[in-house]
Amino acid sequence: MTKYQNLALTLKNEIQSGLYHESERIPSLREIQNMKDCSLTTAKEAYRILEEEGLIEAKPQSGYFVRKNIRETLAGPRNHLFETVSKDDRIQTIMRDVMNPKLLPFGAAIPEDSFLPLSQLISGFKTALLYKDMHKYGDLEGFAGLREKIAQITSRNGFPLSMENILITNGCTESLSLSLQSCTNPGDTILVPSPTYVGIFQIVETLKLKLIEIPYRKEIGLDISEIKRLCRKHKPKAIIITANFNNPNGVLLNETTKQELADIFQSEKISLIEDDMYGDLHWGKTRPRPLISYMSFSKSSPPSFICSSFSKTIAPGIRIGWIGSKNSLKTVSKIARAYKISHNLPTQIAVFEYLKKHSYEKHLNSLRRTFASNFLLWSDALQTASEGNLEIDVPKGGLVLWAKTNTDTQKLLSETKKKGIIFAPGILFGVSGQWKDCLRLNLALVWRKEVEKTLSDLGKTAKGKNKNDYKS
Repeated sequence: MTKYQNLALTLKNEIQSGLYHESERIPSLREIQNMKDCSLTTAKEAYRILEEEGLIEAKPQSGYFVRKNIRETLAGPRNHLFETVSKDDRIQTIMRDVMNPKLLPFGAAIPEDSFLPLSQLISGFKTALLYKDMHKYGDLEGFAGLREKIAQITSRNGFPLSMENILITNGCTESLSLSLQSCTNPGDTILVPSPTYVGIFQIVETLKLKLIEIPYRKEIGLDISEIKRLCRKHKPKAIIITANFNNPNGVLLNETTKQELADIFQSEKISLIEDDMYGDLHWGKTRPRPLISYMSFSKSSPPSFICSSFSKTIAPGIRIGWIGSKNSLKTVSKIARAYKISHNLPTQIAVFEYLKKHSYEKHLNSLRRTFASNFLLWSDALQTASEGNLEIDVPKGGLVLWAKTNTDTQKLLSETKKKGIIFAPGILFGVSGQWKDCLRLNLALVWRKEVEKTLSDLGKTAKGKNKNDYKS
């Protein structure tokens, strides 16, 4: 470690030991320089680390102070600034294991075929083939009928849009990538709450962006004061966030938090890129509004986007996603045109025909009931087999289960896949590695003896392991 990293660790230990208490003023940079016999530069860099980790805060004209609620910060995960992002090559190997079609799809967040309206979709494709111009390129923005349907869905969900505000994409990942590319340049800094969808880190790596990984904290969710401090210190250009049922931990931000975040993004001119992929899969009576609906739009508003797709509800292979924006769609369209001149028109028409002829909401209601019921079945099977040794987060929507174990789940996966048991290890969902003891399971499977046995075997295996078992 460098001198300033060593000093930061020393000061962190002093705070943790109680030498400096919550809200107490700590020595100034000059005082620390004398006390620890270090340079002023070393002191400044050490304090910078402590600020980024949420341990101290600077107050103008007053000095540095230990932050409020410091016990919660010390006990939980840390935020991290990454000058460059590079996901380990091992991630690709893990992803191949997770997506292994020969095994029960516990690792991938994809519904089994029985949950998808495949017969109606096939009928839509047959109708699409009869369209006069189905063999032509079509508009870059997408098939007009489909965009109109998506605009209606988005408007019902609390964010009114017209079809002119919608751009069709090749799935939600492309939506996120194009949106982020439209409001950043290489070297810019963005915020990403963590754990989150693994594809986001690959996008950040490709676009050569700096990243601040902000952890979800137990009982707190996202710490608003922490986000304010990071925004004012690092001046990020954008944030990618899933406000409704985050993948993988299922977190739903409440209305107050959404409004506070919207106010921060507005005042600090930070572009919002919202992944609303799971918003339709709420388990309660009401669909939560997307975070973007809490933004106020004017000429000075930062670019803001909502991104989603039908991959989790109609079929993953159709690759129909979209971007919605009230103030920046032209910029995204210009970038999209550099990569393509059209989309798969027959597929767009087939999805449009499905939405026109069938009740999408009725289909969603069936998925919601099933996934909520499956969560209880999955949780009970895992906790019974592990004798309560798993800490399972309780979501209010989505189609995945997130659990904390007492072991390194990447190494646990190496063992369980020999038994035909696959899951998504926590290392996939962050850059810092602070979710190594967590795992994600797919809930979108039909409950049957094979599923119950697999969950039981996984629970028993996880119960019998701890971190020391894997020491080399």
